[in-house]
Amino acid sequence: MESSKRNIYSFKFKDPDPRSLRDLISQMLPVYRINFGKNYGNLLSILNQRVDHTALVTLAQFYDLPLRSFTFQDFQLAPTLEEFERLVRIPMKNKPLFEGINEFLPLEIIASTLHMDEKEVEANLETKGNTKGFYLSFLLERAHTLLKAESWDACYSAIALAIYGIVLFPNMDGFIDMAAICIFLTGNPITTLLADVYYYISHRYTKKKGMIACCTPLLYQWFLEYLPKTGVWVEQTDVSWP
Repeated sequence: MESSKRNIYSFKFKDPDPRSLRDLISQMLPVYRINFGKNYGNLLSILNQRVDHTALVTLAQFYDLPLRSFTFQDFQLAPTLEEFERLVRIPMKNKPLFEGINEFLPLEIIASTLHMDEKEVEANLETKGNTKGFYLSFLLERAHTLLKAESWDACYSAIALAIYGIVLFPNMDGFIDMAAICIFLTGNPITTLLADVYYYISHRYTKKKGMIACCTPLLYQWFLEYLPKTGVWVEQTDVSWP
């Protein structure tokens, strides 16, 4: 019997540049990074995760569209809500789901969550493409100012929203769009993170190419959990992912 050959698809994973965010976090003492985690889970670990994109491109080749899983010769892998919840460390219980973008979201809701004045929100909400949002530069500048003033709740919220827009839900480079803002306001990113993985990979798989714009650090963390930590697999450093 002839062995079947697997088609190789031209996938790319969106690769946002988080260096400015990492530089900002590095200025915080460990105690404040710990306190950030009490409110926003494992976002800093996800931000600092170095991703081998070749590994994810290789993983995506094994996606099984009908089964919605990654199917290998002897086993299947499929990320779940429970796994993502554990990795992100933000509990889903009793939190609303993201039900869509609200471009007419009252300014007072955004202002209250970000510890901002409504006039400041209105002055800095910009339009890019078809949506409103904040430029990353604005949130970083605000977070720097708040960090120096030790206004921690406001500083944490600015950093967290920046991570949501640049790392968790990357859409436009350097811009936190209204989708990311609305998800941030729910306090429950887990369901949308998992939906993004399945949506983008399924969609690009049908096209046999294209950009997969999900949260790559989280998907990479999930994948690494299933790989051996010792033995021949780890020792063979000269073997490529494919």
